[in-house]
Amino acid sequence: IPRSRFAPVKTTNDLLALRSDAYVLTDDFRVVLDESRNGVPPNVKLDGQYKFTDRMEELIPSGKAPSLKECKKLVIEGDMKFAAGITIKGEVTIKNTGDKKRTVPPGIYDKDFDVTNVEYNEPSSVPQKLGVSILQAHGLKH
Repeated sequence: IPRSRFAPVKTTNDLLALRSDAYVLTDDFRVVLDESRNGVPPNVKLDGQYKFTDRMEELIPSGKAPSLKECKKLVIEGDMKFAAGITIKGEVTIKNTGDKKRTVPPGIYDKDFDVTNVEYNEPSSVPQKLGVSILQAHGLKH
């Protein structure tokens, strides 16, 4: 079966690429490589700890894989997770050499990036103290 009829997924490297915008869903429900890729999928190399899908899922907790439409090669080294809103362009290695899991902040990455000392806290979609603030706004105690 030619690759034009299916996108082979043998590893979590392939799965991350498939979940990105480098692939599109056609009107007849086939998953194919985006035309802008000229038939060449992104080369993704995940750290060995992401060998199984449950760990790979932890890499993209938002469920949204980084944009790989303009990515030639992505290498992930170390324990990390991606925030939503990440675009990878060209050849990029993202590494964490520390023991603590780090979050790769939103942005465009077009060169190697060391996330080891990055402190990024994703904004929560609902303020954590919303209930208390509403009560306080009405002069009530919680």
